[in-house]
Amino acid sequence: MSGGQLRRDGQRPLHEVLRRQRAAEVAERPAGRHCWVRPPEGEPGPWPGVVVAWARGREGWRGRVVYVVPPEPGEDAVVVEAWVDARHLTPVLR
Repeated sequence: MSGGQLRRDGQRPLHEVLRRQRAAEVAERPAGRHCWVRPPEGEPGPWPGVVVAWARGREGWRGRVVYVVPPEPGEDAVVVEAWVDARHLTPVLR
């Protein structure tokens, strides 16, 4: 049986069903969205950022985010690019 063809019982092969589900899940997580990055406990925040990509791993969703940590007095702001667990990201409401 080759990929994409229906089986004799009219059902799609499991690998085809899973591929489509994964594609739909990624489509549910649009990249290029503004967000707030919540820092670890005890640190000031949240910080403004932009999600540029999503990936789903064993621990759940993670976003590749570019965000800005505001400067301390007399210092420059820091621009960070990192993978951040989705639980630390909040979408900016329009």
